[in-house]
Amino acid sequence: MAGPEQLAQEMATSLRMNKNQLEIVNQQLFQLERQEKLAQTTVKELDSYPNTEVWRSCGRAFILQGKKEYVKDLNADEDTIKDQVKALKIKKDYLETSVEKTVDGLKSLMKKQ
Repeated sequence: MAGPEQLAQEMATSLRMNKNQLEIVNQQLFQLERQEKLAQTTVKELDSYPNTEVWRSCGRAFILQGKKEYVKDLNADEDTIKDQVKALKIKKDYLETSVEKTVDGLKSLMKKQ
């Protein structure tokens, strides 16, 4: 009888790990989406100003930079964020599937006993 009990214990451990990873992925997705919205809002705000140069934050200092270059950097950041979001959504789908299959496996194991 140690076999099914050990299997159930391993499946429960796997389920906990997958749920924790899923929670972390969801937090990362939320954070990335917030960063993306911030970048988009910043670009819109900069477009509404007639300035050709902007002050860019660099730690505790500020650097004078051309607005076009800064907007280009923000757009590049947006593209990077979109790639990261895409990868995290794939990971999220995988983890959700793993959780579902583990739960189904545990249910079927409990029915057998």
